[in-house]
Amino acid sequence: MSVFRKYLNLFCISLGASCIFKLAMIKDVYYDAMQSAFQATNVQMGLLITFFAITQALAYLPGGWLVDLVPVKYLMPVGLIGTGLLGFWEATFPSYQVLLVIQMGYGLVITLMFWDAMIKGTRMLAADHAQGKIFGMLEGVRGACATAASFGGVYFFSKMGEGMNGLRSVMLYYATILCVVGVLVFLFMEKNEVEGKVNARQALGGLVQVAKLPKVWLAGGIVFFGYSFYSGLGYMTPMLTNVFGMSATLGATVGTVKQYMLAIFAAPLGGIIADRMGSRVKFLRYIMMAGAVVMAAFIIIPSNQGTVAIGVALMLISSAVTYMMRGTYYSTTAELGVTVTMAGAAAGVLSLVGNTPDFFTSVLYGSMLDRFAGAAGYKAIFGIMMVFALCGCLCAVLLSRALKKERAAERG
Repeated sequence: MSVFRKYLNLFCISLGASCIFKLAMIKDVYYDAMQSAFQATNVQMGLLITFFAITQALAYLPGGWLVDLVPVKYLMPVGLIGTGLLGFWEATFPSYQVLLVIQMGYGLVITLMFWDAMIKGTRMLAADHAQGKIFGMLEGVRGACATAASFGGVYFFSKMGEGMNGLRSVMLYYATILCVVGVLVFLFMEKNEVEGKVNARQALGGLVQVAKLPKVWLAGGIVFFGYSFYSGLGYMTPMLTNVFGMSATLGATVGTVKQYMLAIFAAPLGGIIADRMGSRVKFLRYIMMAGAVVMAAFIIIPSNQGTVAIGVALMLISSAVTYMMRGTYYSTTAELGVTVTMAGAAAGVLSLVGNTPDFFTSVLYGSMLDRFAGAAGYKAIFGIMMVFALCGCLCAVLLSRALKKERAAERG
């Protein structure tokens, strides 16, 4: 594959990844408009994500099996276009019960057809020694595309007068993008020479074989704790405004830099550093330890206007650390010795374990704010994040030792 085709493939994958969750998570940005359009209670709005998350969890392992059976070139377009078609259906504003079915459809189509295929497809774009860089670039380009797409959605929402018409235009906008990108992926994504050479029984056997490997579950643990850490990142801006006394405007500006700009640059940088270290697992050990140190600093410093500059600096550092994690923690399968033929199975296990925090982190972090007033609530969150980072670091240490023993045994 030429360098141009490789990066064209990466761009298509990243563009699809940047938009494919927008419809399923549209309530996060357009909550009031969506609640009004569907006449839903707050509990019902919460159930939309619950139904989506449950179907995702059920589909991760079957998705890993499917992506080892069917070439990525065919799966990803189906996932993208299928999600887009569900978005066109949602834009008709059906009943709430139908909306739940659509949310379940999002979970199944995105996970079965796209998510594991995205991970395997990215892995196939680079040699084993360059996995950190290619996954870091995936996360960085994905962040840039998500930023551009989000501004487009806001434009159509405001242009159409907000409310139901604005929400419908946003849904149609994302649905159209997904269908177009699905066609582009089909046209430009190339099949890897190892794809399509196993039957259903062999693919299932590969899934079982990979699921029996403790090292794969340790790698999943790294994703689990890294994602749990990432889930707490959104509480930093509210702490700076509510506790440190930062203005809402400055908080929004810093939050935008944290959420978008750092993702674009930090994720590829982390991947490049990991490759130069010669071990993505070793890099994750150090970067998670750095995350724990930053959280400890957040807990220790006084929370007042006099230390707001320190608070902003720590938030930006912790965000950079987090995106370095995210840009790397799915890149470990080559280092684990999992072949490209079974990369889908490994992606299924990592995704199943790694995305479990969706079920509990929001409730856990929110309960800290309800239980402890003011700065104490936020510092409790950062304390939990510190524990998650340390646990992720421990998984990386144990995984490094397991791989070292495995290599020593192979040498005789």
